[in-house]
Amino acid sequence: MTLRRSAVTMAIPVAFLGAMGLWTGPAAHWLAQGPIQQGHAEVSCQGCHTPSPGTTRQQVQARFAFAIGRRDSDVDFGNGPVTSDHCLACHARPNERHPIYRFREPRFEPALRAVRADSCLGCHSEHDAARVSATPDICSACHGDLTLARDPVNIPHDRLIAEEKWESCLGCHDFHGNHVFEPPTRVQAMIPGAAIRAYFHQGAGPYGTFKHFEAKPE
Repeated sequence: MTLRRSAVTMAIPVAFLGAMGLWTGPAAHWLAQGPIQQGHAEVSCQGCHTPSPGTTRQQVQARFAFAIGRRDSDVDFGNGPVTSDHCLACHARPNERHPIYRFREPRFEPALRAVRADSCLGCHSEHDAARVSATPDICSACHGDLTLARDPVNIPHDRLIAEEKWESCLGCHDFHGNHVFEPPTRVQAMIPGAAIRAYFHQGAGPYGTFKHFEAKPE
């Protein structure tokens, strides 16, 4: 009995340290609930899943108190929710064409019924096979009545909209504006819709190699 008790006593800290090693080391990605997005392979789990305040005991006590009505608000157990702030810590760009704070303005409320663009997680998810969960017609939520006085494209925007050629939007425009990319002036030269859809599902980037925040090689 003493030998068995000693073995159990030794096994508990070993199992705990092993679990910590899986969570904090390279093996942590093996425990993920789905694929890791391209470019995120070197990002630790804690880069997005930040620990909740308090010790485990305090979190359990607070959740129990909330469940029996002794506390007004619930607390997160283990890790807090992933938010847009986690994404923007790495992906905030000064040249962002569609910043999420713009979509939080009241005038965009009708558009948000079609697409949750007021959050990075409205279009992007980490443990998902798709890079972008939205569809190429996302632009229709805000630009359904777009008319340009001096249209630079050989087929005017209002005509493309009337014909519901929504794939042509991302065929000419980089949504976030991160890439060094000159929009074509002829619709015939736009990026094909198949390439855009492939990009949404982890395919090659269609807007070129370089980004505004990266230095070009000499």
